[in-house]
Amino acid sequence: MKSFYFLIPFLSFGLLAQPLPKTKDVRFSHPLNTQNVEYNPVVSPNGRYLVFQSNRPGGEGGMDIWISENKSFPDRIKTPEWEAPKNFRELNTSNFEGMFSILFDEEEKPYELYFTSVRNSDARDPKKNREGYDGLNIYYTKINPRTGLWALPVHLNEVNSHFEDKMPAISPDGCSMIFSSNRPGGRGGYDLWISKRNPLTKDKSETKEKESETDKPKLICRDGIWQKPIALGEDINSKDDEISPSYHWDGNRIYFSSNREDKNKKFSFYYAETDPANGRFLKPVAMGSPFNTKQAISGDSTGYPFDTPADYSTYSLWEESDNEGISITHDDLWFYFASNRPGGEGQFDIYKTQVPEDLRRTYEFLFRGLVLDGSEAIMIGLDSTLKIYDDTKPIQIITSKRIGGDLTGEDQENFRTVIKTGKLYRVEISSPGFHPQEILLDLRGNVGKGKEQYSRIVLQPIRPAKDDRPDKTIKGIRFVIKDRKTDLIIPNAEAIYFDDLARKGKMIPSKDNSFTLEKEPNIGFEILAKAKGYKEETYIFSDKQIKDLVGKETVLYLRNLSDFDDLYNTVIYFPFNERALKDEDKKKLDLLADYLIHHKNEKVEIGGHTDNIGKKEYNISLSDDRATAVYQYLRDKGVAKEKMKVQAYYYSQPIADNETEEGRARNRRVNFKKID
Repeated sequence: MKSFYFLIPFLSFGLLAQPLPKTKDVRFSHPLNTQNVEYNPVVSPNGRYLVFQSNRPGGEGGMDIWISENKSFPDRIKTPEWEAPKNFRELNTSNFEGMFSILFDEEEKPYELYFTSVRNSDARDPKKNREGYDGLNIYYTKINPRTGLWALPVHLNEVNSHFEDKMPAISPDGCSMIFSSNRPGGRGGYDLWISKRNPLTKDKSETKEKESETDKPKLICRDGIWQKPIALGEDINSKDDEISPSYHWDGNRIYFSSNREDKNKKFSFYYAETDPANGRFLKPVAMGSPFNTKQAISGDSTGYPFDTPADYSTYSLWEESDNEGISITHDDLWFYFASNRPGGEGQFDIYKTQVPEDLRRTYEFLFRGLVLDGSEAIMIGLDSTLKIYDDTKPIQIITSKRIGGDLTGEDQENFRTVIKTGKLYRVEISSPGFHPQEILLDLRGNVGKGKEQYSRIVLQPIRPAKDDRPDKTIKGIRFVIKDRKTDLIIPNAEAIYFDDLARKGKMIPSKDNSFTLEKEPNIGFEILAKAKGYKEETYIFSDKQIKDLVGKETVLYLRNLSDFDDLYNTVIYFPFNERALKDEDKKKLDLLADYLIHHKNEKVEIGGHTDNIGKKEYNISLSDDRATAVYQYLRDKGVAKEKMKVQAYYYSQPIADNETEEGRARNRRVNFKKID
């Protein structure tokens, strides 16, 4: 079971995901869409690539497969900015290639590709020769992980017939393929058919390890022989046409298009769930108004079938439109689909719309952990009450029990309950004599199945109120530096002051282990706290906070280096004005990725830094780019996004003198900090 781990010592905040704002449906323009056909969009699991078919100029001829990269990646909310598509020349011929499906592995890399094409003979390039029956056939190719090249496509003799066989959809586990065909044995027109294959034997220990490390769909059936197809039956197929099937990322729902019950024989989207009892598909549901949800009609509608009013008052605008080919990102946030509705660039165009909440999956979610007594140096479990609210009413009231002993491991817990994903929960934790806490469990969006969250919630005792009025004996702003674990003052510590004018930093004199700014700053500033044997920290104070600091003593906490694994001392250095990772950097990050994957309790801050050349705004952007490059590499290696935080420090945390080139080179870096 995949778990999330959090230590919650104070305050309330959201966990797992942020509330998803309602965004406009998107009509893509050039270079993605043209006046030609853009059809059957397949978006990669992480939303970085979009593969589709088109007969646009610049291809091999006829209908080809194309691929485009999202320049806005990895931002999931920002409107994608698609680069000029590139022709998939490895597979395309002068005839027809399209209506395809891609099988991705656990690392979200393409593993197999199934596509629709025709028999082909090319004397100029024998590699483009293809066997097959007359008409449309389904072909298969597999990528070579060593070379990155696709194998020569193979005609699927066991699936194809002497009729039209097209539009394959491979299930995420690789065990089923649904396609459209007009072969005999269906209900009429084009029907959906299914073929299955058995999984090949895999190493069980390898499978178990992969399942424990990733929340992505599991690839069970690798290769294997496809069995004789059978029609999906009367619940799915009609006397009209069913085409363009695709799978939801969890494999338990299919989407397709049908012109059933349409007076103009135009295609609309449907979806069908699987019956958990027997694995068969249930009766399909039409996706309209928008997707059959109760959401208000958007003023930025892309039109039928997503935002058509229930009374069909504007249906005449869209009744001549076809809607075919739909895919969904693995975070359950976005649908991509093709339509020839009015207002596009030409014929069929590609559109994007947000997935409504009630079409996102709901699963059981385990919430467990420890409520701890924060009044003791060695914390023990605490008797408390946890009220779990959905909207305004309590749905569950559970209790935690007082326990002692070694409570450092995740196997130790004093509360446990099961809730459903797809909702935003508010949890109130209270105990007599302690300050209550409130946390948010945001389980909306794609949380996935078989997940849990382990939380360590520390309640602080109620103590006599501290006089927070300014101390008249303190002139200016005073800081002390303490050990985070023991709360004791660290002797011989240093405090360095930075602001937009003091870019080189000014050492604050120490007196009796305290540091005082006698002159009140008039702009925001930062304090770099350092001590031998401790991890340095930068504390940022805005200009609005200054008046609340005057006449008071502010504590700056540092962590002892002995509290960190040596991997937290990893440093990635960058040349001047550079953001890209080098091969030697990636070797360091591979070790850190492996450590983070195998230590569930660890969360890390990725801090980007620059030298002090250039303006602050530019250096903030540069340090953010460097930290983001490291973040994305670790994500690609399988580190969960919940375990990482990106922070841009620009030139506010130097480790060397910025007056020399050697010192500036050491300051252009990314380093890591353990966070609770």
